[in-house]
Amino acid sequence: MNLPFVLNIAIGLIFVYLTLSLLASELQELLATLLQWRARHLKESIEVLLAGGTATPEQERAKELADRLYNDPLLRNINQEAKGLVTGAVRKMSRWVIRDNRKGAFGANQATGPSYIASETFATSLLERLGIPNLAEKLTEVRLERFIFRMVGSYAINRSGAIDFPDSSCADGWQKGRIRVIAEKLNVPNLNDDKDFQTLIEGYNEILDTFKAGEAALETCVSRLNEAFDSYITASEDDKDPAFVRRLRSYKRGLFGENNERAIVAGGLQPSIAEIAELMNQTSCTYREISSSYQAISTRAEPIEEKVNNEVGLQLEKYNQELEKPVTLAQLTNENQQLFVNDALSKLVAEKALSEDDRALYERYQTYKDIQTALDKMPQSLRQSLSSLARRAETRSQRVGNDLSQFRDEIALWFDRSMNRSSGVYKRNAKGVAIAIGIFLASFTNADSFYVTDRLTSDENLRDVITAQATRLVETNGSNPSRLTSAELEQLKDATDVALKKLAVPVGWSAVNLGQQFNCRSQRPTAPINDTDSEWTKLFKQCLPNQSSAETALIPLKIAEIGLRYPIDLMRMLLGWIVTGIAIAMGAPFWFDLLGKVVNVRNAGAKPASRANQSRSDRADP
Repeated sequence: MNLPFVLNIAIGLIFVYLTLSLLASELQELLATLLQWRARHLKESIEVLLAGGTATPEQERAKELADRLYNDPLLRNINQEAKGLVTGAVRKMSRWVIRDNRKGAFGANQATGPSYIASETFATSLLERLGIPNLAEKLTEVRLERFIFRMVGSYAINRSGAIDFPDSSCADGWQKGRIRVIAEKLNVPNLNDDKDFQTLIEGYNEILDTFKAGEAALETCVSRLNEAFDSYITASEDDKDPAFVRRLRSYKRGLFGENNERAIVAGGLQPSIAEIAELMNQTSCTYREISSSYQAISTRAEPIEEKVNNEVGLQLEKYNQELEKPVTLAQLTNENQQLFVNDALSKLVAEKALSEDDRALYERYQTYKDIQTALDKMPQSLRQSLSSLARRAETRSQRVGNDLSQFRDEIALWFDRSMNRSSGVYKRNAKGVAIAIGIFLASFTNADSFYVTDRLTSDENLRDVITAQATRLVETNGSNPSRLTSAELEQLKDATDVALKKLAVPVGWSAVNLGQQFNCRSQRPTAPINDTDSEWTKLFKQCLPNQSSAETALIPLKIAEIGLRYPIDLMRMLLGWIVTGIAIAMGAPFWFDLLGKVVNVRNAGAKPASRANQSRSDRADP
């Protein structure tokens, strides 16, 4: 047995594996698309990530949070569902058969999900759904208001726009304001009646309203507070005690610093990452700073909420009149619910039942309620994970800046590492599915590796034809097949189909193949074989000699009877299917790469003789 003979057998066997691998890859891709394996595995991996494990008691909370994440506009926009007429019809038909493809599997009213989510998108969606950016912004707002009260004292703006001050019984220096405390110590007359001081408070209140409306950044607002304080000190130089002015300058310098950095950092106006993480803990002091502020407006917001709910109910009732099956507000998507609420608010404002301030108050209160609901359903393991990420982000943020973006980056990195582990699980599962599909294809096509090897060994013509077609296939499709793209794989499949039409590959449930696999062609049949008999009839007369008839109506049953009659050959066939199935699971790129290498080795041949040796040989000939 020489080397070219062995290589030709190897080429033929690899060619068969390549052909079946291409078919298996198409079948596996079809199943993955119909069953949404990638999308389902991604969602289940996210649920495991949020729950902190696969068998935790908070799995249901994690599933609810994952559904809310999939309802986020960022994730809904990357979900590219089939839009064509044919593909859409196939997708709808699959929902009746496959339970996991029905609406609600990937969030509210969603039957499909994305197969890939970028880590930045996940981190942003998670923080938004938990309401962390809103809470952080509200914390800054509360602290900025407290920072102003610390300087000028407590005040309120009445409906006429005038300033109301607390009475003199307020003994707390924090609520009096440091400026009024300094004035009392230096016997400066009551500042409540001072026009310059009232102008300072009006300016500060305007700056606070600007920040609440999102019209200016924190640094800009603090800079404007500093400038307003400077203007008040300059105005006080004309009619106030010089000692009072000096004390004000000293106080301002210690409060704001050189570039306002002391007011932002030491004053706690910019929440640290650790404080942002504490916002998810409803028992923390940081969260109570916000909750107390919202509780203070709840008495004003609840009557407004009742008016809005009544108006939404009327609009929904009118909307249901046009539908055959009425729906409730909870059955609508978040976007449709918000449309009803916005329409109700606009109508109440237009009818003067609510003011614009009432509308803003209602929206802030609803935001807090949504965040409260989200935090109530948040898995405890996720709180712990985010707290750990916050501590790590705060350590790194000393070099890159202390803000929410660093926390978001840590969550993105956490998601990436978890998905890397999840992709390994998916690949192992996909390999198991590939083996199962390979064995199924091997049995369905009767691709017995041992029989194919025997045929290639004994049939020189078959061996030469397959070798020639395989060589042409490799030469046509390039010499670097180890990294096949989808387009190249499709081109390879077409080229293989063309080659198969020219070959009689020894696979399939034909009578000739079965007769050789069970080795019963040499048996002497009991009934005589006629030239007019079909191949199946000849097979049954030879393999089942005791049968008086060779009817072909029940071919599968007779094949099974042959298998039971020759159990050793049957076991050999089954083992051959298993070998073929495992080979198919290796994938078409692997076998095409190996085919190219074997063909290159075969075509290399033996080294030609040197000229000196050739001349010596010629002289030696008589």
